[in-house]
Amino acid sequence: MKNDKFALLSRVSLLQGLSTKHLNQIAAFAKFHHFKRGESIFSESSSGECLYVLVSGRVKIYTSTGAKTKTFALLDPGDFFGEMALLGEPTRSASARAILDTELLVLERKDFHKFLKDDSFLSLTILRTLCDRLRRANKEIESLSFQNVVGRTAATLLDLESKYGKASSAGTLIDAGITQQELADLIGTAREMVTRVLTKFRAMGAIALDKPTGKVIILDRDKLKNCIYQ
Repeated sequence: MKNDKFALLSRVSLLQGLSTKHLNQIAAFAKFHHFKRGESIFSESSSGECLYVLVSGRVKIYTSTGAKTKTFALLDPGDFFGEMALLGEPTRSASARAILDTELLVLERKDFHKFLKDDSFLSLTILRTLCDRLRRANKEIESLSFQNVVGRTAATLLDLESKYGKASSAGTLIDAGITQQELADLIGTAREMVTRVLTKFRAMGAIALDKPTGKVIILDRDKLKNCIYQ
């Protein structure tokens, strides 16, 4: 089991550059946790005590206000989240939920915190990660400010295609494992609006829907690109 943990930890970008000794020390206190599809991992404003490394499955990071939900990111194996807990943030700034059956490697702050003090490389890596996520947040704000729903939907589909696209006989199938409501949360709009936009894209010949699963198939990237910033 410890060897399994070591192999997983050695592939995590946050920990790359650490010595074998440090990785073995972290593997000794890391714990596996399993979450079923749809199960909450933590909620916004809850106490933050752990860093999570995604072993398998998929997790969404989101926030909710009343009936509205905005998804900030979909995370995949090798990604990590909850790093603010390592920097002393007392509460979570967003929620996390498994959107597929998911296995996580959990590192508790009380065990991990000493490595931040002893290893400047690890601290710099966390800072770089925070900067990258801040840049993505800035792009998200820009999109919400200047892009209409049609443009945001087109941009989101193209982004999902780059991460989860699989070649099919008709085009590129987006196999992200998300529902249309989750797609709407990622775009930042109502599900009904996404349905109308997808219908528009189908009429344009830009996309099709896979009949057995309802998943989106990209037929013409250029037509989607032409919908961005219009």
